[in-house]
Amino acid sequence: MIKISKTDTVAIFAYNRPSHLRRVLISLENYKISKAHIFLDGPRNKKDKILQKEIIFQVKYNPFIDLKLIRSSKNKGLAKSIMLGINYLSKKFENIIILEDDCVPRKEFFLFINRVKSSNYFKKNLNPICGYQFPQLHSKENKLSTLILDYFIPWGWCVNAKLWSKYLTYSKKKSQKTNDNLVNKISKICLKKENKSIWSKKFIEFNLIANKKIIFPNKSLIKNIGFDGSGINSSITDRFNTIYSKSSTKRFNMNFKQNNKLQKKQKKILLESVKYFF
Repeated sequence: MIKISKTDTVAIFAYNRPSHLRRVLISLENYKISKAHIFLDGPRNKKDKILQKEIIFQVKYNPFIDLKLIRSSKNKGLAKSIMLGINYLSKKFENIIILEDDCVPRKEFFLFINRVKSSNYFKKNLNPICGYQFPQLHSKENKLSTLILDYFIPWGWCVNAKLWSKYLTYSKKKSQKTNDNLVNKISKICLKKENKSIWSKKFIEFNLIANKKIIFPNKSLIKNIGFDGSGINSSITDRFNTIYSKSSTKRFNMNFKQNNKLQKKQKKILLESVKYFF
């Protein structure tokens, strides 16, 4: 059994993909995660209503996890749904572990978060913790270790309530000009597509300006199953598929120094990939 601290919680954001959500819930069941909040955005049409009935049934009659369902009567879109959901939980919990219905966690994901949260580095800086890692950055070593990188990826992550409060203050301001070509590229894509559901762009911007480094694992602990044409904000591609190899959690290396070579590689991958998920 994996223990989630009483001061922390797991939040899952869902919409109209019951089969995807089921895989996430099965993962939590396998790791004996006992409680979670599920935020269900409001339906946009009759098809959504039918699919959401299946989701509600899964949540209501799950015998393994105590699931608290928080439904929206109106469709808010992904951005507002996530923002409001984390706002709500940040008033009740110290740390929120966030999954979307296409982010299937490995067992080590929760162990990784627990280990990082116990470190002096995290306690001092309250950095965001991300669980997904690009396959090009996967380490060949067996043991899990940390990577410190600049750019946040919202596919399975953890945020501290105090950091989120600072982000909320920043999010109400007009975006600051930045010389970062990745942030500028994301902004242009969002503007071109008139995509207002991209909340993570501003969170990336906030962390860069605040010089808040992101803590990653050296191999992906999240499998993103959403690039199959089912998502509203993503394309069809297999470039984000990760091959999982079991890692030793007994030999856990927490190195909180930034690797400039890997940082350049992460930015290059993101510059090539943003068109698929923005």
